[in-house]
Amino acid sequence: MENNNENGFKPIETQDELNAIIKDRLAREREASNKRFEGYISPDEHAKAIASEKKLFEDYKKAHEGDAKTIEELTAKVSGFELDAMKTRIAREVGLSYDWVGRIGGTDEKTIREDAENLKKLVGYNSPTLPTKNTEAGQSVDPTTAALREVLHNTKKQ
Repeated sequence: MENNNENGFKPIETQDELNAIIKDRLAREREASNKRFEGYISPDEHAKAIASEKKLFEDYKKAHEGDAKTIEELTAKVSGFELDAMKTRIAREVGLSYDWVGRIGGTDEKTIREDAENLKKLVGYNSPTLPTKNTEAGQSVDPTTAALREVLHNTKKQ
């Protein structure tokens, strides 16, 4: 074989030279491939990450599985309180005493108002009875206060 040094080409003459050239080219290709896939994870690492996230999700679901039921219960309570407040407001507007609020039926403002007006027609106007002050001298509503007043009165006489 003839050496063609004019073009800078050197023919490969032995298996060792061929292996060395292939080894260098394979190393360059592996390096380029590693750079291209830098930042990616292996399929095994990906499976581990998915399993870890699934476990976290299941733990979260287990910790919050009663939340929907709690929200439903609290929503029902709030609805009940709002309904009672509406009945009380309408009873006051219509002129019924507080004692009759529990007797008013309905689930919306229109039906509650109609029922309250019908109830007022049946029972008439009931103004709430206001507590009165005891105007009699020497008597008190509270027995403890009455006893203290008597002791104080007796000590002033002495």
